Amino acid sequence: MKSLKFLYLIVIVIVTFVVSCSSDDDNSNTYNSITNKITVGDSDFEMNAAIVEPTLNNQVFLSLTNSTKAQIEASFDGTTLNNVDFFSARINHSDLTSNVTYDLSEISSLEFIVDGDVINSEYENGFSQFYKSGSNTNLEVSQGSITITNYSIDNLTLTFSFLRNDGIEISGSYNGALIILDNEE
Repeated sequence: MKSLKFLYLIVIVIVTFVVSCSSDDDNSNTYNSITNKITVGDSDFEMNAAIVEPTLNNQVFLSLTNSTKAQIEASFDGTTLNNVDFFSARINHSDLTSNVTYDLSEISSLEFIVDGDVINSEYENGFSQFYKSGSNTNLEVSQGSITITNYSIDNLTLTFSFLRNDGIEISGSYNGALIILDNEE
């Protein structure tokens, strides 16, 4: 099993290298029309999975993380994850809707923490990059929105942009598979 994981890792590294080298001479941006990342100032954070949890009290929880779907599912069974970047937003609607923009006034909580750990399915530690409200007003976002372009059972496409009180611009995008958590589980 370890050799299979190692082989998989090598294949990903080789594919990443080939793709990054082969695009040097190509001026088209079709490959990167939507990149799965969050940018805070000059720092980029890759996002590998999305989680959506609709609730009965007219709020939906949206999360992005650098962990994979398999890692997230393993964490539900008690596996500890390290070096986890975690974006979360609580939107004041019962579920997400395609082709809708949610302004900051419709987002009751917002936070992005990097380099934390998931222990017993709970996120711990980490370093805040931004949030809607917290102890450091410079890290608070003062304006922005999240736009959901596509939301279906097997795909989530979104973009967002925010501005921190200290003037740092934040942007993010995601296009890929998602985990939908049901209240009944």
